[in-house]
Amino acid sequence: MAYSILITPAARKQMEDATAYYLEHASKKVALKFLQDFNKAVADILKVRYFRVFYLNFRGRMLTKFPYIVFYTLDEEKKMIIIKAVFHTAQTPQKYPHT
Repeated sequence: MAYSILITPAARKQMEDATAYYLEHASKKVALKFLQDFNKAVADILKVRYFRVFYLNFRGRMLTKFPYIVFYTLDEEKKMIIIKAVFHTAQTPQKYPHT
């Protein structure tokens, strides 16, 4: 059985904020490239699942072209990948997700 993806409301908000930032401060093209990079990271997580553990049980997959990490947890029992945060790498690691 394949794993499914769940994006938490907090992660969705972070993704929307990043997209809005690129729309406002760069261009629509850059914002679309950010979304493409995010979608590729999610596709990679679906394929591999076991990227580096950053903190406790939070795994992370860095985006390729943008300074963000997609933090997620695995629910092996439910076969679910839960995206908890879309984290800008310039932030302090003390702001890593905790729940």
